[in-house]
Formats: sequence, structure tokens, C-alpha cells
Amino acid sequence: MLVDFQRALADLTASPALCRQVRSEPETLRERYDLTDKEWRRLAGIAKSKGMEANCMLYRANRLAPVALNMPETCEAIRDDLNRLISAYWESEPTTDVHFLVETDRFCRFLQGQSGLSAAARAVLEREHAIVAAKLAASRNMARPTQT
Repeated sequence: MLVDFQRALADLTASPALCRQVRSEPETLRERYDLTDKEWRRLAGIAKSKGMEANCMLYRANRLAPVALNMPETCEAIRDDLNRLISAYWESEPTTDVHFLVETDRFCRFLQGQSGLSAAARAVLEREHAIVAAKLAASRNMARPTQT
């Protein structure tokens, strides 16, 4: 059950929507996870705390940082839809990758599958994705041991 407690806590941190749902319907935790009564009470309390709001913000900021740093022009090009698109991406890819370039590459691929992007936004995305892909390939090549 500890594993489910830990998974639930991670899921709550990653999803403000899940926190809101648990605040209004704490039984959601019992439906999704195998928890003891003590674990359920703790998680329901955590979801309601102001500290959890801060955790969610920090989590989202940490996932946004690679995208903002590696794709500033794309972020500007999709500015009006960035919150919706990045939230949809995070929902579709709940597991983050701490490697900034991998996370950015995954977001680029997600955006490429979106039908509502303007031609101008697509052009910027294509250019910045090529840069990200090249940097990612270079970092992978540097990580490989040299053969003699």
C-alpha cells in the first residue's frame, strides 16, 4: 500500500485537476489507489493544504522550464494557447524527464500533432525543434563511450 500512497502523492503533485477533484470528492483516492485509512486521510489532508498548491506550482514550473528555455520563439508564437497546450501535453505525458532536451523534444513532437497551430507557429516550431534535436543527438553522442 505504501507504493500506492507514494504514487498518489506524486499524481497529486503533478495534477492540480486531481487535487481539485480530491478536495471535492476525497473518495476519488480510494477509487484510484489501494490505501489504508490512515494513508487516505493523510492524502486527503495534503490535497487540501496550501502547501500542495505550492507543490503543484513548483512541479509545473520545473516542467515548463525546459520548454521555455529551449523554445522561446515557439512559446511566443503559441502564447495565447500555451497554457492549454502545455497542460494537454502534461496530461498526455504525465511522466517527466529530467533531461531538459528530452522533455523539450517530447513537447515538440506533441505540438507537431496538434491541428490548430498556425503556419507561422509551425515554422518556428520546426526550426526550434531541429535545434533541440541536434543538441539532443550531440548530448547522446557525448554520453556514449568511445570505442578503440
